[in-house]
Amino acid sequence: MDSFDVGRLTDHDFEVVCRDLFGDMLGVPLEIFPRGRDHGIDLRHVANDGTTTIVQCKHWPRGSQAQLTRHLIKHELPKVIELKPDRYVIATSVGLTVDGKEKLRAAFHPYIRGAGDIHGLESIVAELGSRPELVRRHFRLWLSSTAILRTVLHQGKHLQSSWLRRRLIRSAESFVPHEGFERAKEVLSEQRVCVIAGVPGVGKTTNALMLACWLMDQGYELHEVSSDIKEITDLWDETVPQVFLYDDFLGQTTLESSLNKNEDSRILSVIDEIQRSPLKALIMTTRDYILEHARLRHDRLTYPEISSALTVVCLNDLSLGVRGEILYNHVRRSSLSPDQKARFADPAAWRPIVQHNNFNPRLIEETLRLAPRAKGGGDAITTMMENLTDPRRVWERIVENEVPDEGIHLLEVLFTFQSAELNTLEESWSRYRRALGATADGRTFRKALQLLEGTMLRLDDGAVYPHNPSINDYMRYHLHADRVRIRELLAACVEPRQVHSLVAAAEMADGIGILAQLKAHPQCLVDAVRNTIDCVDTSLSEEDESRASHLEWALETAETLGSIPLATFTLEATEYYLTPYEHHSHMVSLSHALSGSTLVSGDRVKQFRDRVSEGIRTDLMHPEEDADAFMLVELHGFLEELSAGLPTGDAREQLMRGALEDLRNLVTHDESGDNPYYIDRMRELLRFIGDEESERPEIAAASIAVARFDDARRAAEQPAAPPLEVDIRWLLQPGFGRDDALVTELLGRLGSPEEPDA
Repeated sequence: MDSFDVGRLTDHDFEVVCRDLFGDMLGVPLEIFPRGRDHGIDLRHVANDGTTTIVQCKHWPRGSQAQLTRHLIKHELPKVIELKPDRYVIATSVGLTVDGKEKLRAAFHPYIRGAGDIHGLESIVAELGSRPELVRRHFRLWLSSTAILRTVLHQGKHLQSSWLRRRLIRSAESFVPHEGFERAKEVLSEQRVCVIAGVPGVGKTTNALMLACWLMDQGYELHEVSSDIKEITDLWDETVPQVFLYDDFLGQTTLESSLNKNEDSRILSVIDEIQRSPLKALIMTTRDYILEHARLRHDRLTYPEISSALTVVCLNDLSLGVRGEILYNHVRRSSLSPDQKARFADPAAWRPIVQHNNFNPRLIEETLRLAPRAKGGGDAITTMMENLTDPRRVWERIVENEVPDEGIHLLEVLFTFQSAELNTLEESWSRYRRALGATADGRTFRKALQLLEGTMLRLDDGAVYPHNPSINDYMRYHLHADRVRIRELLAACVEPRQVHSLVAAAEMADGIGILAQLKAHPQCLVDAVRNTIDCVDTSLSEEDESRASHLEWALETAETLGSIPLATFTLEATEYYLTPYEHHSHMVSLSHALSGSTLVSGDRVKQFRDRVSEGIRTDLMHPEEDADAFMLVELHGFLEELSAGLPTGDAREQLMRGALEDLRNLVTHDESGDNPYYIDRMRELLRFIGDEESERPEIAAASIAVARFDDARRAAEQPAAPPLEVDIRWLLQPGFGRDDALVTELLGRLGSPEEPDA
């Protein structure tokens, strides 16, 4: 039989579970009442004939039987004698022996009918074990089951990240199911893919983790995708159910700093494959404004494969009742003193927090986590309101006033990586410190790391990460406010992604200050690009970055900054840094970018264009043995784009025969009619063939398949999610009064905690 860690429940959770459990056991609906100082009624049923049943709930996970017995006889028995119920039932999370139950039965006679109306921990766990559907209705109870905990804690190789394992358990303790979560469950059930979007800190990752737990209970293995959608291919196992979690799949800044070349196409391919596979599921999260930015830049991200899987978790999903539960859970489990917790019971304290326009679960969590660090203990309520009004204050006070220089420099360098292996981070940090004229030895690095670990940084399997995304948000402001030596930071870059991150941050709406600094030091940016270009490798996959695509990014950056030095370097680099093994599509794209630039010389651009054309023509006329017709047609298309000489005569005829044969194979493939990959190949082959062979049956079949696919896509297309509006109009909706009463009851518990007698 499954067991449950009832100690993970709050006292409110325990009462709500008991309401449903004992309502089912007794066969009557039970009312739940706020804790009262006068009557002591937790749950009650009044029958039509006036007979009354009362269920008294005592959630004392750390209490003893002796403490419970003394408390009930001393404090509750006088209330029961006054109420004179027809039946009195005790439900407690304390373990009870037979003798202990008999002592309570005798003391509460005749209101307790027998020992069967006294339920200790073992009895309640046994009754819950026989009611799995009831358990599933109570999310935190379900997550406390031994089966779930065993799955989460002991997945071994399938849950390698100890950070993720701890995060799953911690998130379960504070998570409050809400409308947005239920909506995400429905989307995941129907689509097998769910994209959770929302503002920073609203709970996207927590929702994703809880969805993952939900699937783990159904036998799925959880795999975390850390940096690239292609990791799913490496993790894929046809024989077992798998759920893939890809948090912040578009990055925390902008699309350009996250997706590799053709990553949008790969995402669609993976989504298509998962939706076809009954044993697979994919959960992705992203910030809503980054998703909208990505849709503007990449048409594929507006396709229905993503639109139909999208669910936005917004502030309006967090009703007053949900907000109150979130605040209560975080305060209750925080390290604040009992007196500090009790202050949150005052409506004058909690009401402005839960009604705040910027209410944000992450801000609540971080404020309470950092509160004990405040000098003199601080005032958590005042600090929380200040942080909600100005979220930067969460980290600004610590970074600017408490962290020594070596720690600040570590945060600044980590910002350029987003996450980094420990040795790579130390190398870049050391360069930065030396450029600043500061101590850069290993001992100082370890000291800085130790100071920040657990507060602003986390270490996991030899890599260093920000403790949560809000730290990166603050560090972007830190750079924007000109608190960083940008020249020295650029000189410290050891990988191209560091330069990418700085430029991406400068391009954001709140990165104007970073942009100004980069413009003020154009040669430093050129040097950073030059010093890191050797770290860019050209892989066998055309979907990965290459030096050509990296140089195209550098040229785009030069256009953004109006930097002639960077544009000039980009053009010069085409002669020295590009190899014959660069992907043709990348070279063509770079050629177009150079042709469209106003910052580089036209003659030198033409020379590069001619060199690219000659390389493509050579591969087209002398293809490798494994080159298929589609690859050759693609090369032909590149030559057309470059307005270069096209093959004629026998060479053209040979290309046509290969294209027709490839098209014939595609239209007879079982899955070609609704697979985007096959449709794109058909479309390109049809474009090449044109009207020359229009009478052939494979041409007609392919044309019909492409048209049918396009019609289905247009029919399924949904408008992009509207921009998120943050307001509190929901406070005026019906039910506000009930939510207000719930929050009053919840927070009131912090003011009068029931603890076992000493």
